[in-house]
Amino acid sequence: MSVHDPVNMSSSYSNYSANLLVSALLRYPEIGTMSCVRENQALVIKFIVTDDHNYESLEKKLRQALEIYHKIEGRKMSLFEMNIQGSDPSILVIKRDIASMSQTEMNLLVEMIKMECGKNLVQEESNLPEDDIIFQDEVINHMLAVLRSNGTEKSFTAVREEGKVLVFNG
Repeated sequence: MSVHDPVNMSSSYSNYSANLLVSALLRYPEIGTMSCVRENQALVIKFIVTDDHNYESLEKKLRQALEIYHKIEGRKMSLFEMNIQGSDPSILVIKRDIASMSQTEMNLLVEMIKMECGKNLVQEESNLPEDDIIFQDEVINHMLAVLRSNGTEKSFTAVREEGKVLVFNG
């Protein structure tokens, strides 16, 4: 079995959801918090931005890029929402359905947000070696494949705190 093959197992998929969140936060220091939401089988990815920004333009660019990406991949998004909470700093919230999400798309989202928000995007310092980045990409890809096939049984949220990633149930 390769690392990219979805797995059907009778065990709980809670570990897959939690491991996905930890790997994503380790891999992407730009992500502030990330959640797997059981109710609508979605990922909620939050970024912190310290300055006012043209979020309407960003949402349009993200939506357009994701639609093109999914057309190329032969998938269809059933959920893409972007909203802003608060101001200076603002929390940029992206909601995506797990069923069509991929590691490549996650990378695309993060890179576009980094390009658009620049130095105003709050990110934790990361010294992850290239080998670890590649490993985390593979883990994210595998966990998403399992969750695409089986969904998530519980809701989890992962947050950063003083250089650590904490995962909470619910």
